[in-house]
Amino acid sequence: MSKRLVIVTSLAVLSACGGVNIGESQQPDDEIVLTAPADTDILPNDLPDTEVAAIVALGATGAERPPADEHQHGGMHSAHSVSAADQAILDDEIAAARSVIAELDTIEKVAARGYVLATSPSPGIGTHWVRWSQILEPFTPTNPSMLLFDHSKSPPALAGYSYAVQSAAAPVGFTGDSDMWHRHAGLCVALSGWVIRERSTGPDECKGSYIAGGDFWMLHAWIIPRWENRDGVFAPANSKLCPKDIGPDFLRCVDQS
Repeated sequence: MSKRLVIVTSLAVLSACGGVNIGESQQPDDEIVLTAPADTDILPNDLPDTEVAAIVALGATGAERPPADEHQHGGMHSAHSVSAADQAILDDEIAAARSVIAELDTIEKVAARGYVLATSPSPGIGTHWVRWSQILEPFTPTNPSMLLFDHSKSPPALAGYSYAVQSAAAPVGFTGDSDMWHRHAGLCVALSGWVIRERSTGPDECKGSYIAGGDFWMLHAWIIPRWENRDGVFAPANSKLCPKDIGPDFLRCVDQS
């Protein structure tokens, strides 16, 4: 029997993670009920001690929140070009990252490797499956700490990689300047690995590990065949994961056409 997890989170998590529009009638701190995909039995009650320790460690650095006016995750498009010399190296790095797709292309495979379902679906992004301990490790193209799945497919389909790194400054990731690292403010993460909400005001509001976000960097990489992103390999969102003219505005992607 599949498990169903109902979680209350902030509408802001959809705005920041999915690049969505919030209508004038919606306030950024309105709470809505989000439901984890019901098509999986892999929602663990307990994580290994190493993963719990990683979630706690990510929130224990004393980092500040990112500046309130920082461009965290907006828009759909990749902004930077790459020189010919850098492009050759970048191509090799992407080829290396693609070489492990077959090891990561089902939720059963990623669960066996220690990833856990961490978020509800976000427009333009999908769901995040996270290996929390990997975030404490240096950036490596072949070891994404997060995987993006489209749970509207049956079975769920791997759509992209997401790299997360704990670093005081923007990490050195793929070669060149086209990778678009972003930060999330005030993540509240349960010790089950589930992201309860974003933009929490502080640890007193979080029944889990409060990750302020100043040293928590993320990067999306759309390198999966058939999920190539017209807006760039490292664009924040992928139009192939945008709902098609359904639901209220806040469930759609910005710049969708």
